[in-house]
Amino acid sequence: MREVLSRMAAVGADQGLWLRGGAVTFLVGAAFGFASPAARAQQSPTPSAPPASAVAEAQPEEVVVTARKRAENIQDIPASIQAIPESVIKQTHMTQLDDLGSMVSNLNIFEAHDNSPAVVMRGVGSFELVQGVGFYMNDVQLYEGQTVRPIDIARIEILKGPQGTLYGGANIGGAIKYVTKDPTPTWQNEVTGEIGNRKTLNAAVAISGPIADKLGMRLSVYDDYQHGYIWDTYHHEPVGVSQDRGGRLVLLAQPQNTTNIRFSANFESYNSQNENLQYRDSERDPPTAPYTADFYKYSVDDYFIPSYIRKLFSTTLQVDHQFDNGVTLNSITAQFWSYNRGITDFTKKPIPLDLLFQNQDHRVLSQEFRLASAAHSNLDWLVGVFVQQHKTDVVNSDLLYNGDPVNPQPDTPSYDYDIQNKTQKQYAAFGDATYYVGNWQYELGLRAEKYSSKLHTRSDGGDGNVNFLGPQDLTGNQISPRASVQYKVRPGTNIYGTIARGFQPGDLVEQNGGITTIRPETATSYELGLKTKLPHGAQLNAAVFLMDYKDRLYQTLVATAGGFQDITTNIGPSRNTGIEVEFQLPLTSEFKLSGGVGTTRAVWGNAQYGDPQLTAAGGGVNPVFRNLNGLTAPFTPAYSVNLALDWNRFLGNGWKVGARLDGSAIGQSYWDPNDFIRQKAYQLMNVGAHLDAGKWSWVARVTNVTGTRFNTMAWDATDTGAPHSFARINRPLTVALSGTYYF
Repeated sequence: MREVLSRMAAVGADQGLWLRGGAVTFLVGAAFGFASPAARAQQSPTPSAPPASAVAEAQPEEVVVTARKRAENIQDIPASIQAIPESVIKQTHMTQLDDLGSMVSNLNIFEAHDNSPAVVMRGVGSFELVQGVGFYMNDVQLYEGQTVRPIDIARIEILKGPQGTLYGGANIGGAIKYVTKDPTPTWQNEVTGEIGNRKTLNAAVAISGPIADKLGMRLSVYDDYQHGYIWDTYHHEPVGVSQDRGGRLVLLAQPQNTTNIRFSANFESYNSQNENLQYRDSERDPPTAPYTADFYKYSVDDYFIPSYIRKLFSTTLQVDHQFDNGVTLNSITAQFWSYNRGITDFTKKPIPLDLLFQNQDHRVLSQEFRLASAAHSNLDWLVGVFVQQHKTDVVNSDLLYNGDPVNPQPDTPSYDYDIQNKTQKQYAAFGDATYYVGNWQYELGLRAEKYSSKLHTRSDGGDGNVNFLGPQDLTGNQISPRASVQYKVRPGTNIYGTIARGFQPGDLVEQNGGITTIRPETATSYELGLKTKLPHGAQLNAAVFLMDYKDRLYQTLVATAGGFQDITTNIGPSRNTGIEVEFQLPLTSEFKLSGGVGTTRAVWGNAQYGDPQLTAAGGGVNPVFRNLNGLTAPFTPAYSVNLALDWNRFLGNGWKVGARLDGSAIGQSYWDPNDFIRQKAYQLMNVGAHLDAGKWSWVARVTNVTGTRFNTMAWDATDTGAPHSFARINRPLTVALSGTYYF
């Protein structure tokens, strides 16, 4: 039965759409001419790192990022930004989003079941409801999955605080930007193999170089396999097995010295058993007093084995042209297509009751045009326009069974479904200017954005009566300003103040037999910071922030005909305050200590919440509302600390050896708005070593050395209306050994 159901989940793929979209983008790029690879490499904003044998012993001190959509020294940007270079990505074996969260202060991030992010930054972002923190591949937003692999990443930029002015909606907490590698002017190829515990077997190949006098190419492919670490006690077998395959192609050309054309295409095929893999806390009856979610299991007892299939395809065409007067034109055309098919045991019990099918497809088309000053003078500026259309098709259906594990049969009525078709559009005009006077820097930016959402649904409760809702339309407008002042105290030391605003667009959602309007979330941030380079290569950055976060989203109780139901709605405001300190300290010529500490206090304001626990205590007849004022908002650890000790020794003749010991400490947080269920503080430790030997590079890494257990998500029984609480556990101890050969 399980094999048949897995095949059923894959029915209905429309792969012709992404083939047509990719072909159109490729033909547009091919219509242009080409130029010399050498000149092209000099102008590329994201040059590839050389192989390990060619890395110089002295790394450049200046870190260049594109956080403000232009290349700048990270120390000269009046905002809290962290940049993780390729060398750290390799040495820390950073392969999943969880790894990033343990290296960045005030970033609470975990992977959901589908390898997509659940993320909150500085206490802003609706965990698994909306994105809150935008993910970008260069300047193109990603909506799910991890389509960018470590082998293709030159660096990762973490932009803290609202990024609405330059990046638009869905970035109220910040943005995480993957800056990818370009083709190299000479052939630089590599092949990587990796083995690890849980039958891990990964492979990747990248080739990069000139394929014509005026055209460069980079092609990478990968194949990752991991065995599951969750044990199904009913079937007596592991679940959570995943197979991830894909690739990335980049073509880079320069028809003339002033024009660059970059075409990229990404494909991913992901097949796993990670759908809805949370365990049932059967040891705990629904409690009547607040408690700590400290019951952890690497097991489930599901009757139906889950299945999850996803296919992603995206293309980007970027044209950069510099006019004679020094002004640069940037055009970015992008399309994104995804296909998702999931099967899961909805009741999470060892008997056949409810088999849930979850299908979701995305189609995104976007276009951005920018004009910007090319050379740094007294005034740096850019202006642009952005348009985007995002279509989402969702089909959720239930196949109900009789509950007999010996002779499972569909119940009567056995099948119900819910279909949603949504189209969201965004139109924006934006600008940002920075004026330099002596040691002072003044910045002013503004974005005006119009958004719309159109939703149409139909559902069948299993009785054959189809219920149609919509189409219903929603439109809105938002302004996202940004202003900053920075003073250069001395070379390498700046102090700054920044005000920025971001928002999550309003939306329409179908729930409880109707269409509900969701108001836009907004966040306004006030930040004061210091960035300084100290003697002997030391560096210290510090920032304090205050953020007004309004109309926060969560799932709450509302009165409905015949009772009340859980729905997603705006609860109210919170005020988030915090401090961040990051440092790098060379101890000797071979040892370096680095780390950071962040604290965030997210406190509810005047917010009315339908409290599930108070409602249950009152008999559950009518919802009981309470004011959350003064309580701690969810998904926000009280503190986060990360510390790393690196050792590197150059042995000569291209040989280099090193080791890294790093750890993190995460403070207490709450899973729900009324502080009823909490996650206690925990610590993680990782250790690794690397050896660069000529054309070979070896990396060994052990993550979560102590086998620490914690929940990446938890739901109280009273919140969900289920007889048991549910939770999703973190990854256990992981061991990996990889070898890379450069040729």
